[in-house]
Amino acid sequence: MASAGAAPRKLVAVLAEVYECLVNARATKPKQDVKQVARAIIDGVHAYPGYGAAAQDATCLALTLIGRMVATVTAPTSHLARFYQDTLEVLLRDLDVVSQMVATFACEERDQVVRHLAAKSASACVLYQLQVSGVLHPSWHGTCERALLSLPTGPQLDACLWSLTHVLQELLRAKRPEAVRTLVAAFDVSVCTAASRFLSADQSAGSASGLADTFCHLLDLLEFLTASGGGSPRLTYVHAAALVAAVSRAPLYFVSKRAALLLKRAALRKAGEDWLGTCGESAADVGALTAAVLDAAAGDWLSSVSAKSLTFFGGSRSSKGGSEDGACDTAMLRAVSLLLIKSVQYHVTSADTGDGEAGGHLTRLWRFLRERGLRPTDADHDCALLPLLFAEQDDDMMEAAKAAHVIFLRLRENSSSAEAPCTAGCNPHCHFLFLLRAVWWDHRILLDFLMSTETCFLEYFLRYLRYLRTEWRSFAASCRRLDAEALPRVPFGREGRRRTGEHTLGRARRCLLRLHLLLARLHHKKLFPYKADALLRLLWQVTRQLGQDGLT
Repeated sequence: MASAGAAPRKLVAVLAEVYECLVNARATKPKQDVKQVARAIIDGVHAYPGYGAAAQDATCLALTLIGRMVATVTAPTSHLARFYQDTLEVLLRDLDVVSQMVATFACEERDQVVRHLAAKSASACVLYQLQVSGVLHPSWHGTCERALLSLPTGPQLDACLWSLTHVLQELLRAKRPEAVRTLVAAFDVSVCTAASRFLSADQSAGSASGLADTFCHLLDLLEFLTASGGGSPRLTYVHAAALVAAVSRAPLYFVSKRAALLLKRAALRKAGEDWLGTCGESAADVGALTAAVLDAAAGDWLSSVSAKSLTFFGGSRSSKGGSEDGACDTAMLRAVSLLLIKSVQYHVTSADTGDGEAGGHLTRLWRFLRERGLRPTDADHDCALLPLLFAEQDDDMMEAAKAAHVIFLRLRENSSSAEAPCTAGCNPHCHFLFLLRAVWWDHRILLDFLMSTETCFLEYFLRYLRYLRTEWRSFAASCRRLDAEALPRVPFGREGRRRTGEHTLGRARRCLLRLHLLLARLHHKKLFPYKADALLRLLWQVTRQLGQDGLT
């Protein structure tokens, strides 16, 4: 009598042969015909888990085969593409393989690997049918919608959230707006209901790890919906208050960090950028997000935000400035700081608002950063905190500097007293000088920034040079202040005098002058990627003004 595992082992052999023919471009057609291959795949999907490892192998191999078939049919590179297209049509039309895979989402007997493969292959089939017929598979649509509306946290909801997010991600990546609108419209009500109920629920109840998985899947879905720009892209903004609260009260730390990063990208209008490679066209309605962030910051939100570092790969934890014990998660600090700074920027530029609230938010932010161990070693005032925090993240650094410049100008317009320019910690002169110091006064690095499309340095630089053109005396004052702060840290020479070297003002002027000469030469030879006449004119005016006698 044959053992219970004999049939699964034979099925694995058949599926392995089909898979080898599929991945080998020079292989011949499988021995079985189209219907036999389709039947073997269905048997593999249904293989009983109680038969042991052989049944598990058959199921995983069958699910993998389905995904590879869809890839082969949609981008045919094999001479057997027609054979596999016919097999896929039998699976989808006659055997309804999508319904069989969707049923696996809620099967507790299946392990996590099988459920993930089922979700991945079902998503591939849904994408294929959406491309061919323009409609969603009814079983997949119905199952996902019921899971979202009933919201039973567990394997089925996680699989449905992952599958829906994957389908939306692929449609966005393929730039298929019509299909994106079809998908978003089909799930508009269910996703809104699920987001509202889950984000308003008590996250401290139940299994922390199970809730964390569901939470992360929901955050991914919200980000791609924000990037889609159609249907329900405003969900991230509508539920901004709940997401801000999640940054400090999520069941696990990595969930808090994911929520903070989502809010940061929403504030920058760059949702989906990490996965899609391009900035998503996010909704312009950031009023709710700004209000939620500033309301939370006015309370004790910042003090409850954790920023602990969970990983360490050896080497030295200490760096110039920064945390004393190296136990601070700077990625979390950057996300929270940039979120608050952008919110303050929107706040001061939106309506007639006083500068007291904005100054208070910034003061709380600087205190938060210092409490988390961020302590500059080369300056004593708050303007040094942002350049230190964003020193290793160029794109966020430029966004923070640009926002801080806007805040500074607005505060100066509304201020009735002649306060020191560094009082709010966002003096644009200090930020620019700390940037030059961070790149070792190397004009070639500034040129790289100007030619790069990965940061908004060009926009920031043009805005700052226009300001510097009229405020060059205050720039000289900032240089003198930095020289005075750095003087006690400069070692003594043999004659008992401090080796101060060149002053900050001279270094800054020389760096800008060299940048102007190099940029002019490249522009004259038509080797610069864009027209830089305005930039060259600003650089010439600024370097001429900084070279006047009496500034030093």
